Amino acid sequence: MSTSDVSTPIVEARPRSPSPLAAGLLAVRRFWRPFLLIQSAAVLLVVAYHASAAVRAGCATAARWKADGGLAFSALVGAIAGGVLPELAKLVAGRGRAELRGRAGAVAFNLAFFGFDGILIDLLYRFEAVLFGRDARLGVVAAKVAFDQFVFSPLWSAVIAALFLWRARGFSLAATAPALGRGFLRARVLPLIVPNWCFWIPMVSIIYALPVALQFLLFVLVLAAWSLIMVFIAEGEADGEGE
Repeated sequence: MSTSDVSTPIVEARPRSPSPLAAGLLAVRRFWRPFLLIQSAAVLLVVAYHASAAVRAGCATAARWKADGGLAFSALVGAIAGGVLPELAKLVAGRGRAELRGRAGAVAFNLAFFGFDGILIDLLYRFEAVLFGRDARLGVVAAKVAFDQFVFSPLWSAVIAALFLWRARGFSLAATAPALGRGFLRARVLPLIVPNWCFWIPMVSIIYALPVALQFLLFVLVLAAWSLIMVFIAEGEADGEGE
C-alpha cells in the first residue's frame, strides 16, 4: 500500500482496480473446473498411450502426419485449434452468429495468431529437446517445465497481452502505444501469469512426459480447449476500457 493510499481521506479515494495477483486468482477461481477437466483428460490420454497398443498406433500415425507436414502442419492445426474451433463453438451455442460479419478482422487475427503460436510452440519443443534431452526422466521433464513456464511463458504472455490490446483498439498502433508504457506489465501481463501457471505447469508436465514426437500433438488438443479461456483472460476488460 502506498503513502497516498494511507493519507487520502476515504471519501476522496479513487476506486482501485484489483491487484495483479487478485485478478489472476479471480480468473483461476472462475475457470478451475475446466482447468481440472482438461488436465484430467490429458492424464487419461497419457495413461491410455502407455496402456494401449491401439492408442500408441494411432499416436504414431498422427506423429507421422506431423513429421511429413513440418511447420506448415503446426501452423494449420494451431489455427484450427485456437482460431476455428472457438468460433464454431460460439455458433453452435447460438452466440456470435449475428456478430460474425462484423468480427471478420478479429477472426482473421485469431487465425493468424494461433497459426503463429503453433509454429512457435513446435519450435520451442524442438529447442528444449536439443537443450535438455529427448527422454522423459524426471530431471529432464523438470528442466523443460521450468524453462517453459519461467522463461518462455512470461515473455510470450507479454507479447500476447500487447497483441490482444492492439486488436481490441482497432489494430491502431497510435491507440495502443500509450498503454504499453508504465503499468503495462502490472495491469495486463501479471494477471495472465497466475492462471497460466495454474493451468500450464501441470499440463506441460504431462506433455513432457510423452515422447518428443507426440508432445506438440497433445499441446494442440489442449490448445483447442485452452484458447477460449486464454482469449477471455487476455481480452479482459480491454474492449470496454478507456485509458
